[in-house]
Amino acid sequence: SSRGKERKSRKSIFGNNPGRLSPGESATLAKASGKGPFDVMRQTWEDPCSPYNSPASLSAIIRTPKCYHISSLNENAAKRLCRRYSQKLIQHTTCQLLRTYPAATRIDSSNPHPLIFWLHGVQLVALNYQTDDLPLQLNAAMFEANGGCGYVLKPPVLWDKNCSMYQQFCPLERDLDNKEPAIYSLTIVSGQNVCPSNSTGSPCIEIDVLGMPMDSCHFRTKPIHRNTLNPMWNEQFLFRVHFEDLVFLRFAVVENNSSAVTAQRIIPLKALKRGYRHVQLHNLHNEALEISSLFINSRRMEENPSGNTLPASKLFSTGEKKAAAIYKVTIHGIPGPEPFTVFNISGGTTAAQLLNQLLASTKGTESCAADYFLMEEKSFISKEKSECRKAPFQRVIGPEEGLVQLLNSWFPEEGYVGRIIFKTREENLNERNILQEAKEDTAISSEDDSFFVQVHDVSPEQPRTVIKAPRFSTAQDVIQQTLCKAKYSYSILSNPNPSDYVLLEEVTKEPANKKSSTPKPSQRILSDQECVFQAQSKWKGAGKFILKLKEQVQAARDDKRKGISFTSELRKLTKSSKQYRGFISPPLQALPDNPQSKDERFACSLTFSDIME
Repeated sequence: SSRGKERKSRKSIFGNNPGRLSPGESATLAKASGKGPFDVMRQTWEDPCSPYNSPASLSAIIRTPKCYHISSLNENAAKRLCRRYSQKLIQHTTCQLLRTYPAATRIDSSNPHPLIFWLHGVQLVALNYQTDDLPLQLNAAMFEANGGCGYVLKPPVLWDKNCSMYQQFCPLERDLDNKEPAIYSLTIVSGQNVCPSNSTGSPCIEIDVLGMPMDSCHFRTKPIHRNTLNPMWNEQFLFRVHFEDLVFLRFAVVENNSSAVTAQRIIPLKALKRGYRHVQLHNLHNEALEISSLFINSRRMEENPSGNTLPASKLFSTGEKKAAAIYKVTIHGIPGPEPFTVFNISGGTTAAQLLNQLLASTKGTESCAADYFLMEEKSFISKEKSECRKAPFQRVIGPEEGLVQLLNSWFPEEGYVGRIIFKTREENLNERNILQEAKEDTAISSEDDSFFVQVHDVSPEQPRTVIKAPRFSTAQDVIQQTLCKAKYSYSILSNPNPSDYVLLEEVTKEPANKKSSTPKPSQRILSDQECVFQAQSKWKGAGKFILKLKEQVQAARDDKRKGISFTSELRKLTKSSKQYRGFISPPLQALPDNPQSKDERFACSLTFSDIME
């Protein structure tokens, strides 16, 4: 037909088509050759002035957009537009409403994934509410952050002309050059009653990051055998996100044996607060489970741009949105009854601006800002009680240094906790003098004043270890360093206290005569305050230090005492038996060393042993 020929002649549904008039153009109702009166009447219906106007096609609306036009598309047609004309579709949805609905082939009332349409700016995504599947749960999470009022503002990159990526954003791209993503850290610590219907299951947690194809990923924890009441995972996952405005986190509790989902929860990434949080779980019908939750720890790490790369968060948002964001910062050491004070800052607040705000709100401090400064302090966390504590790292924060960037640069996963301290110049000068004196005192103990010591029998997993210690280290110091080095061993974890151990010195002296038999090694226990270097320097042969538990040493001593007491009792018994039988052994006399005397002594000994038997 002529209409089919016109459809084939169109290069793009987003381009102008001279073969067919748009609803906004004037139409001349002249009867053309090959067209009947019905074709003329059909053109009359397509006229916007006609009372019988039918819904216009998407191509016509895009060519002549009107604010009151809304188009409804099948999901297959909408996906085809997303794949072929991604940026033009986003440009169309900046000023027009667009609706998509499930295809007619979904006879089981399943739902399409709405995220691909949201990424292209489609405002209305119709779903089958009779099916509780992942798309419907994702739709509930989309409108959960604002209380379910039904309206959520689109990301600025889809409508704001002040955004640097406006009309350049393509959600289906797999590679974004010169854009540094944000790094998120998510730790699944534990769960509480994660499977209400099965108390003897083996649960594991599946984490899905739902967003752009580039940002989507999947994680899975290890299963906990037969424990759904309080399982402990304590597993950390890292993932990268470029477009943070439309990213969702899905937590699913999966039974390891049957792979059945027993509970789930979907949360927008921008609504997830950092730190330790309890996430309440929902059932498969998206109803809240009152006593089921996950205990997690989340953190967003600042991007580290290098070279020509820029943070993706700045490219996908406007400067006004970044400046309007409110952050909270805790300042320690402010004069007053409280140990710390919380201040509200914006994304561009510097240290000098916060210092002026702090001085204006604090009573009892002079108005001169030059007498005060802010200091960053990083305190290292010791995972074990026996681990040596390190001195905190301190540095002065520059006046023009951004505080939000400073807060995002802290990584507790590396084993330290940071904080900001309010100080005066006088306090800093006194602390410097104290540190200088301490450095002068410790300058004597340099690298030459250390030695290497090898400790044996540390644990079954680690039979020996070599540590470097100062020369004045005592036995307890060496034991503490040894336990710190082997802290992941099971035997050390069961007894982590250094005072429960002793160092056993074993020295094997070389025999004076080479023909003689191998000498037995001599052992002794070092006292807790004995210098190990001095004990090691006194060795005249092969020696080693052995790590022993005090209980083991005490048990060996008790066994030795029992052996000595048994020997003494046996001697008394033999002596009483000889007196009873009338055998009185004469005092031993030195006999001449000749063959005859040796034979006689051997015979006497045989006779006596036979008599004793």
